[in-house]
Amino acid sequence: MAMQNIDIFKAVDFHDLLRSTKSLKAVALKAKSKYSLLYISDKEVTLGYRCVERMIQAAEETQAAMIYSDRYDDTQPHPVIDYQEGALRDDFDFGPLWLIRTDLLKSFFSNGNSCPRYRFSALYALRLYLSRHGSIFHLKEYLYSVTETDSRASGVKQFDYVDPKNREVQLENERICTEHLRSVGAFLPADEFDDLPAFLEENSDFPVEASVIIPVRNRVKTICDAIQSVLSQEADFDYNIIVVDNHSTDGTSEVIATFTNDGRVVHLIPERKDLGIGGCWDFAIRDAHCGRYAVQLDSDDLYSSTDVLERIVKAFQKQKAAMVIGSYRMVNFQLNTLPPGLIDHKEWTPDNGRNNALRINGLGAPRAFRTDLLRRIGFPNTSYGEDYALGLTISRHYRIGRIYDELYLCRRWEGNSDAALSVEQVNKNNLYKDSLRTMELRARRSLNATRNHPVDASEVTEFFHQQLESWPEIKERFSELDSVETKELSIGDSSLAVQFNPCRIVSTGAKIDKKTIKARQCFLCKENRPSEQISLPIEGKFQVLVNPFPILPQHLTIPMRHHLPQTFSSLRNVMNQIAWELEDTVVFYNGPRCGASAPDHAHLQAGGKGIIPIERDWKFYSSKMRKIWPATPLDESELQDHGYSATQAGIYLLREYACPGFVIVGEHVGENFLTNKLFDVLPIEAEMKEPDVNVLTWKEKGTPILEERLVSVVFLRRKHRPDCYYAEGESLFIVSPGSVDMGGLIITPRKEDFDRMTAKKACEILREVAATEKELERIAKHLQNTKLQRTERTSSHSNSSRTVDPQVSVGICSGNKIRFVLNAPYMAKGRNEEGLQVATCENGGIFWNGNLYSELTFTPIEEEASFTLRDVTIGVNFHWERQEAQTFRGKLRLLVHEDKIYVINELPVEDYLRSVISSEMSATSSLELLKAHAVVSRSWLFFQMQKRQKNGETNSNFFSFQRKNDEYIRWYDREDHTLFDVCADDHCQRYQGITREVAEAVSRAIDETHGLVLTSEDEICDARFSKCCGGISETFDTCWNDEDVTYLQAIRDSEDSTIPDLRIEENADKWIRQSPAAFCNTNDRQLLQQVLNSYDQETSDFYRWIICYTREELSTLVNKKTGENFGEILDLIPVERGASGRLKKLQIVGTNKSMIIGKELEIRRVLSESHLYSSAFVVDKDNSGNFTLTGAGWGHGVGMCQIGAAAMSEKGYKYTSILSHYYRNTKLKKIY
Repeated sequence: MAMQNIDIFKAVDFHDLLRSTKSLKAVALKAKSKYSLLYISDKEVTLGYRCVERMIQAAEETQAAMIYSDRYDDTQPHPVIDYQEGALRDDFDFGPLWLIRTDLLKSFFSNGNSCPRYRFSALYALRLYLSRHGSIFHLKEYLYSVTETDSRASGVKQFDYVDPKNREVQLENERICTEHLRSVGAFLPADEFDDLPAFLEENSDFPVEASVIIPVRNRVKTICDAIQSVLSQEADFDYNIIVVDNHSTDGTSEVIATFTNDGRVVHLIPERKDLGIGGCWDFAIRDAHCGRYAVQLDSDDLYSSTDVLERIVKAFQKQKAAMVIGSYRMVNFQLNTLPPGLIDHKEWTPDNGRNNALRINGLGAPRAFRTDLLRRIGFPNTSYGEDYALGLTISRHYRIGRIYDELYLCRRWEGNSDAALSVEQVNKNNLYKDSLRTMELRARRSLNATRNHPVDASEVTEFFHQQLESWPEIKERFSELDSVETKELSIGDSSLAVQFNPCRIVSTGAKIDKKTIKARQCFLCKENRPSEQISLPIEGKFQVLVNPFPILPQHLTIPMRHHLPQTFSSLRNVMNQIAWELEDTVVFYNGPRCGASAPDHAHLQAGGKGIIPIERDWKFYSSKMRKIWPATPLDESELQDHGYSATQAGIYLLREYACPGFVIVGEHVGENFLTNKLFDVLPIEAEMKEPDVNVLTWKEKGTPILEERLVSVVFLRRKHRPDCYYAEGESLFIVSPGSVDMGGLIITPRKEDFDRMTAKKACEILREVAATEKELERIAKHLQNTKLQRTERTSSHSNSSRTVDPQVSVGICSGNKIRFVLNAPYMAKGRNEEGLQVATCENGGIFWNGNLYSELTFTPIEEEASFTLRDVTIGVNFHWERQEAQTFRGKLRLLVHEDKIYVINELPVEDYLRSVISSEMSATSSLELLKAHAVVSRSWLFFQMQKRQKNGETNSNFFSFQRKNDEYIRWYDREDHTLFDVCADDHCQRYQGITREVAEAVSRAIDETHGLVLTSEDEICDARFSKCCGGISETFDTCWNDEDVTYLQAIRDSEDSTIPDLRIEENADKWIRQSPAAFCNTNDRQLLQQVLNSYDQETSDFYRWIICYTREELSTLVNKKTGENFGEILDLIPVERGASGRLKKLQIVGTNKSMIIGKELEIRRVLSESHLYSSAFVVDKDNSGNFTLTGAGWGHGVGMCQIGAAAMSEKGYKYTSILSHYYRNTKLKKIY
């Protein structure tokens, strides 16, 4: 339906009511006008007078991204509310009629080709996208009416989102909302909580440990039960009840008074008469009777057991939370469970709960709070949403604890205020909570803007001077640096230096054993810093502090805001960023066992240039370095592929310095390619997660020849402190080398050590704690060999002009938990790994070895290294589906996508083909058959890799369908792989790594056809193949989209080229019931063993086969597989066949409905629990309505018939003849 400037689309025209991105994308492709009007419901909608014209007018005048309006439900007015920035609820009521700008609808799919695929919530994702790119305007006019079919009360509907059957939908909604929060700058990461403050009040200031707060007005029927529910609590601490009686008039006050003899009951009646529920709560928590924790109980409700209070208090202590939320069950007044039963709010997860809280309308019950924090924040004086407002505010800063077990009974009865609300009241409530979400979203965005403030040199300088002016003692220490005693220690053409700095005895003399470190207060944590010390937030998770015991001018300490372990991996990005921006400073990192005092709080330091000798004299040392990577033209090519200059960037060995080290020159800020390259080969000591290193980084100013660039000097450590540190008498030197010392400025807090320090002694100390030249040379060789191994492997079976084999990425499997065994050493995250490994999908990342990663790469150290995956499913959705352990060579990558870990194997194409041919074919196969299959598999692979690249550029799909009321035609190509080139199962090509032994004949076939592919008109062919064509091969368009592929035509699989017209039903019936001669018509077991592996040989009747179903069996199967209600199946009627007799369309006739389905694979899928052997079959029925299917062939039948090709090779045909038989008018071409 179309009119001027608008296209109109109805959800009922799509099988999923426009819920999926696939359907919504179809709308975007069809939409041609300026605006698109979406009917997003299957309810009947009646447009009012000039409805569409009025919406277009509003869109033109407001330039809004979307227009929605008020409506009538039948004849009753149904106003809706204005959209706010915080209206993130996925159940926001826009009504079923949306007018949207078509250009934004199209850009939703084309914007960076990054639109994920959603099954249920594409419309939710779209409207959040629209809100980011324009306004969503509420036209306050009743423009249409809807026939309402949901008669449930509002108090029932509001819990749809916690119904378990909607769990999958909610998870998808959560992902969408989370990405939206990221896009608008309001996402809060899982580890970004403020440290929970110590209680401001002493224990004596809280009269009890916990207080239950019950605000009440006119609940004479329920208040007694509520109070008794609290008094029945059993706890090993004191507690009380504070009942805030908000001027009840129905006898509630008198009921409360009956409990006043119990000292635990505190009855408060406020003087004010303008308090809502929130105001009553605020009144209670500020009362002197209130305990350390304040726990909620509504006057209608009950605790479900006697240990509720005790469990809540323990949760505070164990989870280190500022607020604790439990779970509750919906019950009636007789305590019978009501739908949806237990409401545990498991959408609140530790990693994403506080982000997801902005999408949902409630947080759970009972709610409990730390009283001291409540008094700081305060309750809003409302009677709806007051707890939600507080929960959002607390979650912005602090951790909220959860108890997912039932603690609370929420009673619904006819007197409840929220059992059934009017449209107006629901709107009022939602409008208020949306306003809370808007406030919170903006507060979080502001918080992130402050935290993510980029480092700025002038701002840091201003901050530094501000700190000195406000902290006179520290200002004095920096002034003393100008007169601090230093002396030069000459070592040939360069020198070291020694500084006498008695203030550094605090760190240099500190104990560094684990027990001491654990026991002492961390001086970098906010709560332990001096009150005078201020901070400057930068780069998300970091703060700039002025170092109170300076060594260098403008000496800064840059810790992470939270106490996390000292690891270089968490600091390398920000280290390079700071060094680049603060170009007058040296930034340095001390490993956890490589500093003066070994603080375990992640941090960097920085100080002014020109003091540390390694940087001060860099012009001298840079001329003495030896480049170790890139070492070959291939290395240089790899470096350039990552955007680096091969002449100005690389990894070097530091020479003619006091101790050996590595130098990284030209690292790119934010990329770390060179850094990762080096750290991937550095050794890691037992029980450590990273190499022990000191790193100094600075920005080298540019010259007319060289661009400005980063320089990082990396000292690999073998000892924390030298022997002289622990010596006695004249041998004692209190020197504990950190990065500054390793850089040549030796810090001595004792005068006698300063006076006695010589160049020789300084060099001895540095060389003792640093790795030796021999160790660094070995590492350098390893760095070079990791690349040479693949080069040598390639050249071992190729001529000198051959280029390196292309690489292919293969998706092996996916799951929430991946178990695998590294059968030899692999490099991952800078350390060698071997043996059993377990990776789980948690918090949107990969949890492995105690850390969370976005992706993991395991690189083999030796050429023959392999890994084994447990429980790999093969034959997915086919009749031979099973699980087995499989072993692979090459690189192993783990990625997270849509809440699953995907396992990807990266390896050279030719190695991949060795496995494919070994998996598809038997070790006894003839050489000519193997060579033919090698060319076919290689051609298909490169065609799919090119197709994937094109689809990535055009955002097209690999499968599609056509649906009408009585017809459903769907075709399946290979899956739309976006994370890898191909999958490992039969949907692409069967790849099982080295699980199947590679026969000598297979390797020979691969080598003798190396780089050969089939081409047609100089384009690589889509070389399809199947097990058995059944005597005649099929055309491409029967199985997939309606495209005439010239080299995939019908071929008689015999020396007789005569082809009967099997599109005619009579001919097809005759052909299928007979068993005509064909290459693939064979029972020769020895020949079949060439093509069929062990489990394939379980299928013996592939050329002609028979399957029988009772009417009941067939009816159950078809109804289940289609999702339609056909009733009893009465008939299966061929409608259209392809050239091989395979059905392209089949009519299913049932007692309830009749429908035509297609194409080939859809027919096979519907008529079998897995997949029917083929769609080339005829149907017979007996008098009882039972069905017999007589069929021909195994698989789709397009392209090469594997069994036929095996027979041809046995008859003496060469592989070139086999290929030209099945793929007409093609040529062989060598592409590498």
